[in-house]
Amino acid sequence: MSVKASVIVRSYNRIPALLELLEKLRSQDFGSFEIIIVEQSTNYEKENWSELNVLIAKDSRIKLHKYDPLGGPKARNEGVRNASGEILIFVDDDDLPISNKWIQKHVQAYEDKNLIGLTGRHVFEGNESCPYVFWMRWFIRKRCMSYNWLKFPYTFAQFDEDVKDVEWLHGTNSSVRREWAIAAGLWDTHVKNQDEHSFAFKLQPLLVDGYRLDFRKEPALIRRMDIEGGMDKRSFSFSREWKNNYNYCRKVVFKYFPSRIILFPIYLIWCTSKVIQYIVSPQ
Repeated sequence: MSVKASVIVRSYNRIPALLELLEKLRSQDFGSFEIIIVEQSTNYEKENWSELNVLIAKDSRIKLHKYDPLGGPKARNEGVRNASGEILIFVDDDDLPISNKWIQKHVQAYEDKNLIGLTGRHVFEGNESCPYVFWMRWFIRKRCMSYNWLKFPYTFAQFDEDVKDVEWLHGTNSSVRREWAIAAGLWDTHVKNQDEHSFAFKLQPLLVDGYRLDFRKEPALIRRMDIEGGMDKRSFSFSREWKNNYNYCRKVVFKYFPSRIILFPIYLIWCTSKVIQYIVSPQ
């Protein structure tokens, strides 16, 4: 499949981690790709910035676009606008592809003409095994990267089986056909942390006549949860987590499914239960 891929990296206050990622991307065994860096860092060491510029000077595939902080979805949109590839691949600046076939695995999946986008498997550093117990597998096959009746998401991104026809794409280790991302109107900038879901709700009406999204066990990617910096989305407090869930209801679910506002009390209860669940069993 002779197509060009654009790997889009949103970078914010993680230059050392970005440099590690770029070395992994530069070693990818794939003929035609570019790396689009949407760089928004406000806090970095000068030597790290110098090292980044040296790397860019050595490799014409790397395109650096410097901005003041944009926020997650706007940064993603800027990456798309600066990309020229037919397949857009998204990776966070603190994650690493497992193999040098990572880009190839993403692009090869699109030999299936009905595939519009995919999410690849996530693993954690030092542990690539699937963490889900065997009796959960039947449920995960049905609910991986889907929504419940309240339009809250299931994820199961560490699953080690392929699942066809899922409902949304994760923010990292995901890819999509560029023309379809543009047709959907790109990512909503009025939300901070749930832009992948608003994008899914914009994309879903277009997925007719057999077109679909998939979850794939390959390409796999290492999520490095201990890297500091970024948007600090992994820190937790009761009030912050409750607000995140509340804003998801108000700014995403009720925007795309306005009739559901009559269920507002149920959504409030659900928001509280999600926070309690997080406290009891943090992700």
